[in-house]
Amino acid sequence: HGGAAALGSVRQCLPPQPMTALHNQRGTALVAALSISMILLPLGALVALQCRTDLAIQYNLRNDVETFYVADAGLAHAVAEIGPGQSFAQLLAGPDHVKGTADDGAFPFAEGAPSAFPYPPFRYDVQVVPSGSSMLRIVSHATGAHGSTKVLDTLVTRAPLPFAPSALYTETTNTNLVLADGFRLSGIDHQVLFPPVPETALATPLPALSTSRADAEPTLREAISGAPAGQISGAAAGVATVTPLDLGTYANSIINTPGAITCSAAPVGDAQWGTPQAPQLSIVAGDLDVRGRLAGSGVLLVRGALHVAGIVEFSGVILVQGAILFEPSSTTTVVGTLWQAPSQDERLELRGSGIVAYSSNALSTIDHAFPALLPHAVVVAGWQEEL
Repeated sequence: HGGAAALGSVRQCLPPQPMTALHNQRGTALVAALSISMILLPLGALVALQCRTDLAIQYNLRNDVETFYVADAGLAHAVAEIGPGQSFAQLLAGPDHVKGTADDGAFPFAEGAPSAFPYPPFRYDVQVVPSGSSMLRIVSHATGAHGSTKVLDTLVTRAPLPFAPSALYTETTNTNLVLADGFRLSGIDHQVLFPPVPETALATPLPALSTSRADAEPTLREAISGAPAGQISGAAAGVATVTPLDLGTYANSIINTPGAITCSAAPVGDAQWGTPQAPQLSIVAGDLDVRGRLAGSGVLLVRGALHVAGIVEFSGVILVQGAILFEPSSTTTVVGTLWQAPSQDERLELRGSGIVAYSSNALSTIDHAFPALLPHAVVVAGWQEEL
């Protein structure tokens, strides 16, 4: 008890805590909190501003990239629509195909001016600009969301080798193909020899048979499905659907070519229409009936049916605007390519023996003899981003 009393006496002797000291401690904490807040507030505002700026940059970049690809789609669309036989002068004349009118320079898309792609407000507009005698500039202007724009410019030219879609090409609606066991179709590159001998691979193999009609391909494929091994050779399992060449327009260009020779439509016995050293542009105004031996080189345009009961040996291009009828007694060798245009009589009967074989050598020979006559595919020589 005495100790407890002494401790109580000591506590009573201690001076009381001053109130000003407690107030000072609280004030210091408040000042520190305010100071930290003043430091963090602008930092937080800066972070928020940076996040907003990053979002805006990302949003604008996305619009910019999307518009770029829309412009690129415009270029791809235009290049895909330039046919091998279509001249650059035709493209420069615009959609109305008349030189000197208001739409000159607008790309003549087959289905008219493109709609929004892939969806509004994205859109492309394509212009064509001459660039020398053998090149063409294609300029695609694209607009996108929030006023984004892109301009891409590409330079196109023609491939060095003449274009052939296949060894045998048809634009007819009739798919009733008759192919005898003794007749071959080859898309593998061959030399200009009789009989033709395959090259080592000067050109990429083509399909043996092609059509411009997608609905005709299954029927043609069915027609050759039972062919013996080696009868059909080439790419795409022998048959392919390709972009139309527009053989009617191409036939007219042959007729208007200086130096073309009109040959008799009477039954032909033995004849020589051109040689590999001196190719010839031969035009038959009606049906061509071969009963003897017809040898030739160059371009042969038959404005009617081609009927062969004898022998044909030809290197180059044969374009028939009618039926193609090879009799069982015939022997037909075409080294180059054989084309059939639409007509009222669209029979395609390959009986007898022989071959239609693709040959880059034969087509190059014709191309050198008659520049700009054969079709050439379009190739992209380069491109750049202007805006």
